[in-house]
Amino acid sequence: MARVGLLGRIMLLLLGALSLLVLATVALDTWQRRQEGSPYGTRFPRVDQAANIVTLLRDADPALRPAILRAVSGEALRAEIMETTPDDAGLIREPRLERRLRRMTGDPDGPLRAYTDTAMLHRGLDPEDVNDRDRNLPIGRLATATYRLPDGRTLVISAVEKHRSLMPWLLGRPLSLWVSILGAVVAGLVLVGTRHELAPLRRLTEAVTRFDGRAPEPVATPRGAPEIRRLSQAVRDMQDRIVGLLGERSLLIGAISHDLKTYLTRLRLRAEGVSEPERRDRLVEDLDAMTALIETSLGFARGTAVEVGRTAVDLADLVAVEVAEQAAQGIDVRLTGEDVQGAVAAGDAVALRRVVANLIGNAVKFGRSTVAVSVSRTGASCRVTVDDDGPGIPESERTAVFSPFYRIERSRSRQTGGTGLGLAIARQIAEAHGGSVVVGVSPLGGARLVATLPAIA
Repeated sequence: MARVGLLGRIMLLLLGALSLLVLATVALDTWQRRQEGSPYGTRFPRVDQAANIVTLLRDADPALRPAILRAVSGEALRAEIMETTPDDAGLIREPRLERRLRRMTGDPDGPLRAYTDTAMLHRGLDPEDVNDRDRNLPIGRLATATYRLPDGRTLVISAVEKHRSLMPWLLGRPLSLWVSILGAVVAGLVLVGTRHELAPLRRLTEAVTRFDGRAPEPVATPRGAPEIRRLSQAVRDMQDRIVGLLGERSLLIGAISHDLKTYLTRLRLRAEGVSEPERRDRLVEDLDAMTALIETSLGFARGTAVEVGRTAVDLADLVAVEVAEQAAQGIDVRLTGEDVQGAVAAGDAVALRRVVANLIGNAVKFGRSTVAVSVSRTGASCRVTVDDDGPGIPESERTAVFSPFYRIERSRSRQTGGTGLGLAIARQIAEAHGGSVVVGVSPLGGARLVATLPAIA
């Protein structure tokens, strides 16, 4: 159900309600058919009607028979009186229906015959005659019934398969059929109407998805329900507020960056004027660390916004360059997949290289001796995998390590120092490109960091 949309849920509720209604109607029809004296209480309405016609004409005044014949002939049966017995060629004797006719007319030994034909075989079975199946005799609906009247003439009752008009036939259908037809029509109308009413929500969803915080995404004014119109107006107002807040944040960050760098530059100039070499070096080192921390923090605060989709970036080449720079510093970094074909993502090359640099830097920082980097293409995704042989990342902290300023190693020593922003920035950039960064267990015994990005087809 989690994958079923709002339209699908509405239709499921509607179809469920209609199904219950149809089942209840079918149950009502069945109950009515089983009631004594009910007009729906027989499975063989033609047979019962034919029995009544036979009884009526058998006991009626011969002078009244022509009027009776006109009255009883209708859409389902046609009755006529012939001077001779009609030819039964092409008809099949149906003893089950014949027994029912005899039983209903009260004439068990009378000159009454019932026939079916090939078109009506296997259409029905009297529940009272279930045991007669072993006789291997025809089972079918009534096609023709004949009865020799007391004056020697023959009453012929024929079933009318093709009705002369459609309306009486339709009016004779069970209530459950009409409920089913009405339910299908209602479901179709509801489907069309619901799709029309949900169209503004789909357009609103697309507009919100395209919104990146730089400029308000145009949202068309819907003509639907008042709630949807209010929601659209709320989304437009929210976009305006977000754009305003981000603009103010950018101005604030720029001002802070300018002022801090001004004071740090002054402090560095004064520190370099210290006459004691040891104290001077320590002051300069602290100022450099403070400058790096501030620039990294400000970079994260800016959101590392990138214009995704500007250029095609070959991740294999990008990773190879970064690994080469690490190796030039004497770090043991192994690379596989540098020749992989199709590992191309759309985005900002500088920002994506920062993702790779942060992941490799994290592995170098915490690995004991070996760092392994690989590039691969799987389906519609590119992957950059970085493994190390360090202590790894506990499962309970694999989500927290992507939080700003979070560090598993709490000492902030010179060997494992850092701001705790490397992985947070890497994930931020990857998500801005439509990708992700996750943590796992490395075959080398340490941590495995996997950056996944959408590939260009």
